Amino acid sequence: MSEIPLLTPYEMGDFSLSHRVVLAPMTRSRSYGNVPQPHAILYYSQRTTKGGLLITEATGVSDTAQGYPETPGIWTKEQVEAWKPIVKAVHEKGGIFFCQLWHVGRVSNYSFQPNGQAPISCTDKPVPPQPSHDGINEHDYSTPRRLRTEEIPQIVNDFRLAARNAMEAGFDGVEIHGANGYLIEQFMKDQVNDRTDEYGGSLENRCRFALEIVEAIVNEIGANRVGMRLSPFANFMDSVDSNPEALGVYMVQSLNKYGVRYCHMIEPRMVRVGDMLVTPHSLLPMRNAFKGTFIAAGGYNRQDGNKAIANNYADLIAFGRPFLANPDLPRRFELDAPLNKYHRSTFYTPDPRLQFSLYNFGPRERESTRRLVGLEKTTRTGMARIPLLTPYQMGDFSLSHRVVLAPLTRMRSFGNVPQPHAILYYSQRATKGGLLIAESTAVSDTAIGYPNVPGIWTKEQVEAWKPIVDAVHEKGGIFFCQIWHTGRVSNYSFQPNGQAPISCTDKHLPPQPSQDGISKDEFSPPRRLRTDEIPQIVKDFRLAAKNAMEAGFDGVEIHGANGYLIEQFMKDQVNDRTDEYGGSLENRCRFALEIVEAIANEIGANRVGIRLSPFTTFNDCVDSDPEALGIYMAEALNKYGVCYCHVIEPRTVTIENKLVIPRSLLPIRNAFKGTFIAADGYNREDGNKAIADNYADLIAFGRLFLANPDLPRRFELDAALNKYNRRTFYTPDPVIGYTDYPVL
Repeated sequence: MSEIPLLTPYEMGDFSLSHRVVLAPMTRSRSYGNVPQPHAILYYSQRTTKGGLLITEATGVSDTAQGYPETPGIWTKEQVEAWKPIVKAVHEKGGIFFCQLWHVGRVSNYSFQPNGQAPISCTDKPVPPQPSHDGINEHDYSTPRRLRTEEIPQIVNDFRLAARNAMEAGFDGVEIHGANGYLIEQFMKDQVNDRTDEYGGSLENRCRFALEIVEAIVNEIGANRVGMRLSPFANFMDSVDSNPEALGVYMVQSLNKYGVRYCHMIEPRMVRVGDMLVTPHSLLPMRNAFKGTFIAAGGYNRQDGNKAIANNYADLIAFGRPFLANPDLPRRFELDAPLNKYHRSTFYTPDPRLQFSLYNFGPRERESTRRLVGLEKTTRTGMARIPLLTPYQMGDFSLSHRVVLAPLTRMRSFGNVPQPHAILYYSQRATKGGLLIAESTAVSDTAIGYPNVPGIWTKEQVEAWKPIVDAVHEKGGIFFCQIWHTGRVSNYSFQPNGQAPISCTDKHLPPQPSQDGISKDEFSPPRRLRTDEIPQIVKDFRLAAKNAMEAGFDGVEIHGANGYLIEQFMKDQVNDRTDEYGGSLENRCRFALEIVEAIANEIGANRVGIRLSPFTTFNDCVDSDPEALGIYMAEALNKYGVCYCHVIEPRTVTIENKLVIPRSLLPIRNAFKGTFIAADGYNREDGNKAIADNYADLIAFGRLFLANPDLPRRFELDAALNKYNRRTFYTPDPVIGYTDYPVL
């Protein structure tokens, strides 16, 4: 294939770029209280590629710099600390990240200014009302206060300190925002600047403020870390110059003296030629005058960008709205793939998800994509039907396929409250008519046994789940919440007031291999529940199910597996009770079935599933006759008419150097009358066979679905799968190992 100019490497001083597609700075208005938020971690990391240059949204240098709601700043310690994980996420993916420093000047009003004071500018002329972002209303701006000459050094110092703070936050450099009608450009343009001191009048004087800022920042952090954005031809915010070309050429020649890394120049507005909107390409005099890296921006598409690079009109091209709507824009340019359309109405909404981090990745239908990812086996009309992808009626729920997201503990719900980053995690894995089961979710404050797992016993937790559930439903998914109590799989540090964990027994759980595969988890001796305490635990499960309905879930899955509290009661090698909850199989299953009955009565049996693992030995939880236990539970569940039974296979076994699923669940499958879900160790081949043989109705996939958010699609195409990274299963990072696995 011929070389794609936009995708050729480029050496930007000390920075080696792998391509020429730059993320332009775009105001997003989602930094609540002017503090960058965790959802920005995902937004920027989604748009990061190894060796790709990203420029942040405009970032205020002081409390007087604000002119829009919820824009980020970098003048306080809190803001600097909030930027650090965002920068880290970009760097972990190999990106180069510059922070755009900004002061709006007169493009503000009293409500954004400290103590309701007037905005500051080079002038006291107000900005006329401007069209608002919604294209319907108008923004009104307050009359600015003209800065006194002796006040200007303080503003220069604000920029210098902001640049220093950006280095503290870990950024690779800063871009000085000298464009779009904001403070620096207000000084530069002669139709705004009406000063009579050394900062007004001549072109040299009008540019003095901008160049003092450049000099201060260069001296603070080094010229190799400084870029500047200019828009001499634009008339944003009624900021106009009578000779924009002369202004642009003067500025870039002045920037040469400081040796700044790059100049980022905005084209004039596109013009119509025939039926086409065309980029005017008026920047050539500035391009020729500037000695550093030259970035062009404003209305570029793939064709224009390639031409600009090929003709040496620019070194790099910055893309705004196309990059906003296509987080994988360089990849789409590589494939010449169709682009998602952006939604203007959501550019500046405060929603941390809607059209912020939920734009779709990757073309899914183009033959070029299939070739690139090695999809020679792509399903085509006339090929055999794929059992896993056949529809299925699960009671009241119409499933479009049989690939279920298994519940996976992720430990990213800080303070046991679901976080906004889970919105993306689950919505990435949602498909229309696909069943997802949430990670194990605690029913009470005694149910916790691991750090940062979600709960559903408080109002705060219920409210936090709602946008996550909404995101899954918006994509047509069916979402069940797995409700959970760890029982003795805990220790004093997780329990309220440092009390002992509760269980059916007081037998101590031996140390177990930890999730990192190296160390061991230690558990505190449990306290045996008194018989009269057990109804309260049943009630906790019932209330958790009620809360799940309040949060919008379609149903709940009772976690009766993996050695946690319910299974501790069921298995005879743990349960040593002598009351009605111990001894016989019927007695040992009583607790589980009381929970089933309570929840079925609360929310309806059609919304209830349960997970069981009679054959497993997780957390030293063993039964002497697992098949009998499984069959008894399946038959008992039939009496309540629950929606599904989700059963974990025994561990895979090795036969002739191949891992094989034992398929020990058939007696339980035959005994259960509802939907039967099999789980553990399945791949595409095993899953298809299990469905084709009627061994199970649905197959739950855990780690494969974790590492492949588009798993049903990959199964459809018989595409290669991403490998999961065990080391990041349980780290608290809200992006790495969580929402950064690539999709087709």
